[in-house]
Amino acid sequence: MRDDHHRLLLLSLVVLSEKFFIKAFITTIKNATGKHRYHNSNLFSTSTAEDINAKEKMLRIVVVGGGWAGYSFAESLSHNNIEHKNVDIILLDAAKQARGGLAGGYRDGSSNNRPVEAGIHGFWREYKNTFDIMSSIDGVVIDEVLGAYTPSVLFSKNGKVAVAPVLVEEEDKNEGNNTSMKLPKLTELNERAIKRLIAANLPPPLDLPVLAELDDSKPTKLQPVDLLSGLGLLGAWSDFEQESPTSWKRYDSQPASVLFEKAGITDALYEELVSPLLHVLPMCPAYDCSAAAALSCFHVFALQSRGAFDARWCRGSISEKIFEPWQAQLVKRNVSIRGGARVSSIEKNESGKYIVSLDAASEDKVGDTIECDAVVLAVGATAAGRLAATSPALSSLQATRDFDKLRGVTCVAVRLFLRPSRSITSNLRGGSHSKTQLPPDMANAMVDSPIAVCGAGVGNIDELEETGFCVYDLQRMHDEWSVDYYANNNVTDEEQVSVIEVDFFRADKFVDLDNDGITDLALRAISKALGTTKIDRSDIVDSTVLRARKAVSHFAPSSASYSPDVRLEKGVYFCGDWIDRMGHSSWSTEKSVVTARQAASKVSNDFGLTKSRNEVIPAATDTPQLSTLRKLARLLRSYRPPSSLPPSPWVYAKQVLAGKLDP
Repeated sequence: MRDDHHRLLLLSLVVLSEKFFIKAFITTIKNATGKHRYHNSNLFSTSTAEDINAKEKMLRIVVVGGGWAGYSFAESLSHNNIEHKNVDIILLDAAKQARGGLAGGYRDGSSNNRPVEAGIHGFWREYKNTFDIMSSIDGVVIDEVLGAYTPSVLFSKNGKVAVAPVLVEEEDKNEGNNTSMKLPKLTELNERAIKRLIAANLPPPLDLPVLAELDDSKPTKLQPVDLLSGLGLLGAWSDFEQESPTSWKRYDSQPASVLFEKAGITDALYEELVSPLLHVLPMCPAYDCSAAAALSCFHVFALQSRGAFDARWCRGSISEKIFEPWQAQLVKRNVSIRGGARVSSIEKNESGKYIVSLDAASEDKVGDTIECDAVVLAVGATAAGRLAATSPALSSLQATRDFDKLRGVTCVAVRLFLRPSRSITSNLRGGSHSKTQLPPDMANAMVDSPIAVCGAGVGNIDELEETGFCVYDLQRMHDEWSVDYYANNNVTDEEQVSVIEVDFFRADKFVDLDNDGITDLALRAISKALGTTKIDRSDIVDSTVLRARKAVSHFAPSSASYSPDVRLEKGVYFCGDWIDRMGHSSWSTEKSVVTARQAASKVSNDFGLTKSRNEVIPAATDTPQLSTLRKLARLLRSYRPPSSLPPSPWVYAKQVLAGKLDP
């Protein structure tokens, strides 16, 4: 018996000793390898222990942010690892899934495992770099992942304004950077064909109002004089050069409200067309939007080429359709993707290496540090500001001195899963599917498109005073909710739902309401915008509310001056939709992809990486008409430069008559 006790005691000592020495050995290894630990349950990597040891000898790049910018950078640089493993790329993201950023989503884990997204995101015709990078993802076929180009319907606070049609159709020809419309045959002449014939002979943006289907059934309808007043913006549009730092500095300091006042556009045009677009594109009212941002945004999304306003939409969750296969491709190329990893600070040690510290409140509840040769910040503006404040390696740089002035737009996404209507509404236009089970009055209100773009002030609802929003019929946009999918896959009546989403922009006034309060606001907003009966709460089978506080870039007056270039110093790089505003003429997702490729180019040059794929496709060139206007604007500016933004001819005449001419 005593011998047994001795054996047990000896065995216990051996086990304890083993645990002690193993722990000490692991600690030593961690310290020797820059304290980088591959222990997180949300780590997406194919690395073996042998690979990890090899990685310690490689160039190490840490990418912070798992959205379009972060993934595009990793994609560009990971080409160096296709033949040989040359660079250790570690991508960190605060979200557990680490794929998509604000464009991402997840399944909610309920019994129905419904998909949830932080907003619906479109793909515009001039997203050439975005389409290019999507085409390089294994398992992503663009025409299967995205639907066809789809019209959208614009609503102001006074009701329906117009249907924005698809300007370039499948039969139209591509000619270089610009697209021309196929002229109709004599046997096809009708009102629509005649309009297309006229539009085909007009330069952008004059073709858009010709083809737009204006709603003339309401008292506040736009008159010809209102549309003509929009020509007052031609002076500023031709004077503002999209990729000129001088132009940006000149216009960025002024609010867009001054731009529209100088242009002399009518109140009706502003309320019915300009204001709604401001509230859903740059997502802010004119007084809080830079004049440069307004001109650039309208140019990129609507004016720079024929069909620039045409957009197509993902046929499901972007996270699943695009980022999931993309993540798998990156992992195969030696990219370690770590979710639930929130960066708290970045420092630079004596040897010139960067030390990236993770918050102990991250997903694994354990703090961590990673030593690396370079850091790429692919995060939003406000996140960059917070990180710069806690990071000596960033705060010491001149380019970050004004990061505390960066602001963000608060967005709220509401997804409603509804009990289907007993009747199916068919032959609807736009979208990937032509049928819906939404209530008939709502289906008919959205007959022209599954996308309703709504300006601020709808229904005189106090919470929406400065909030624009979009309404999406996802049953016509996403395959898994379509009526045909239900029929072809024998989905039971009990399992079927119709799905509608409302994405609010500049939602600070109500973001702190509880989910029920925000859901009710969404129901009121839909009813008032579309002029339909308010959906009864009892018809909601399920709902989700996602809040993104100050998370979307806010292009306020002077904000471009706070925007850094992609390279701050050797070892510190930025990419995202708020970076290098004065450079490549692009916005949103396309800007994120472009700056990611530009950052990859800088990193490759700094560290001698020769296999990176970082070529940037230039933005569309100016049309001949715009090029001529720009030459005239330069001539006039050299002769008598305006003291502020150039006025329209009729505003200039009024100033002369009133004796208030700018010096």
